[in-house]
Amino acid sequence: MPQIKSVTVEITCSDSTTPPAAALVRLSLADVSLADAPSTPVTELDLRWGSGFPITLPLPFDWSQINQKHEYAIEARIENDGQLVYINTTNYTLKPGVGTYQVEVEKVHSVAEGLHGGNLMG
Repeated sequence: MPQIKSVTVEITCSDSTTPPAAALVRLSLADVSLADAPSTPVTELDLRWGSGFPITLPLPFDWSQINQKHEYAIEARIENDGQLVYINTTNYTLKPGVGTYQVEVEKVHSVAEGLHGGNLMG
C-alpha cells in the first residue's frame, strides 16, 4: 500500500520579476544520487500559474519509492510557451522531518538578452 507523504514548496525568485501569465510550473522530487547521470523523477507536479511569487504548492510523493540510501532533491522550473524562463540552481535536498522548503528560482536569460545588454548590433 502506498504511503503518500507531502512536502510544501514555496517557490521564490531572486529578483523582482513576475512569471508570465499562465506559465507552466513544473515541480519535482528527483533521485540525484548518481553524480554522473541525470536525475530521476520520483514525482512531478505540473500546473499553470497566472500570478506572481511566491508560489506555494504541496508536492505529494509515495514514501515507499524513497530509498533511504539515495539522495533526493526538489527541483523547480517555470516555462512559457515551451521555453525555460526560471530554474533553481541550488540543490534542495529532501530531509526527514522537514515539511516546508523554500526553493529560489533564477530567471534564465536568452542569448539575445546577454548580447550587449539585449541590444543587437546590426
